Amino acid sequence: MTWAWALFLIYAVGTAFIAWRGGRTIEGARSFAVGSGEMHPVIAGITLGACLASSATFVIMPGFVYQEGLPALIGLSLPTIAGIAVGFAVLAPRFQRFGGAALTVPHWLGARYASPGLQRLFAGLQVLLVAYLVLVTVGCAYVMQRTLGVPYPVAVVGIVLFVFGYTALGGAVAHAWTNTLQGAIMLVVALLVAAAGLEHAPRAVADLASTGFVAPGSVLFGSPVEVFVVPFVMGAALTAQPHLLSKALYVKGPGALRRTLTLGVGTYAVFCLVLLGGVWARFDLPAGVKQDQVMAMWLASAFPWEPVAAVCAVAILSASMSTLDGLLVAVSSSVANDLLGSAGADGAPKPPPVWVNRAVLVAIGAATIGLSLSPPELVLVFGQLGVYGLVVASVGPLLAAMMGGPEERLHPAPAFLSAIGALAAHFGVAAYVANPGLAAMAGLAVGIPLAVLLRRPVGAARPALAGAAKAGA
Repeated sequence: MTWAWALFLIYAVGTAFIAWRGGRTIEGARSFAVGSGEMHPVIAGITLGACLASSATFVIMPGFVYQEGLPALIGLSLPTIAGIAVGFAVLAPRFQRFGGAALTVPHWLGARYASPGLQRLFAGLQVLLVAYLVLVTVGCAYVMQRTLGVPYPVAVVGIVLFVFGYTALGGAVAHAWTNTLQGAIMLVVALLVAAAGLEHAPRAVADLASTGFVAPGSVLFGSPVEVFVVPFVMGAALTAQPHLLSKALYVKGPGALRRTLTLGVGTYAVFCLVLLGGVWARFDLPAGVKQDQVMAMWLASAFPWEPVAAVCAVAILSASMSTLDGLLVAVSSSVANDLLGSAGADGAPKPPPVWVNRAVLVAIGAATIGLSLSPPELVLVFGQLGVYGLVVASVGPLLAAMMGGPEERLHPAPAFLSAIGALAAHFGVAAYVANPGLAAMAGLAVGIPLAVLLRRPVGAARPALAGAAKAGA
């Protein structure tokens, strides 16, 4: 435990220093939200990969593999990675091309539809991401409890204060540079986890084969559709999340964006090797361990040499914090700029002072602490339900807005109808099915046709966005 504390303190001091340096470059709401807009693709790519992974990847998801075997191993890796790659290929290039002046996804939508009301609606929907903040915080707290000996409530409060603090100080610049550090640590540990149980590999093949391709009675993997189709569709749809899609605005030009996306998806694919920890845990842990705590227990037993165990623990904490700070930059920027910003001459919200972004972070932090102290039994399902709600509302309007030219303006009514219809279908179906992915697919099946088929151009886009599109063309 001494090694774990030493490495964690080194990591914390390094992260705080990076945030302090990043904070010195913050000049306004734009630099807080997306930095300079000319970030190096390697930094942006590793940042993207680290945001795609989280404590859910490193802590929660291996527990599903431990519990359900091959269906979870497949569903949480190959189709998900393929879906993410397809989603970015479809959405990110046009989002970058059309959105050079935008700070957030709601800002971009408000400009394309020339609708301040739509911009505020999607800013308000960001509160659904609090469910995912809770998921990440809970996973991180479990690891701190096991590896640092910190009581769970203290871990929750400490995580939120630390991550929210350095994010408030450094914004997107701190987020990118700290994620590069965190991503490098995570890559090393993903390889360590994969190698740690290789002695089980011959037996693991037979064990996984015995579980079959579906897990009857499973919440997430009870049918072939849930193992192969739902992860692919939702992987593609999840690229519409504000903290992921906004990475297209971190870099300049299509070449830099391609390199960013390739590195980001490739990095995430390597991170998915930690799912093998769930396979190895099927041999190293007794039956009946609570699946949300499997990885924390397995790490403690798999790496008895304390320095290596400490590195693994810090990597998982890094995974958690890399996702938290990305979410926080996106959510606080959107709520502050798009929901609380004062109306300009065209009626659109104007970016407020940076202190408003930081005040929003304080409010989100308080909500995250309150919910994380009493988490639901399956925290992954809880997190997915909230994230998927935002995603299903966003995908239809985004796709419809990307179908025309960069200067085209669209009537906002179909986008409003699409978002509301998708949310109603998503949460309506979620009341009757256990798998949030199935409910989300129902929402997408309603929202996308409404936005695309009813799409109606009405003129030129808001000048700020149209001018940026011309500049980037």
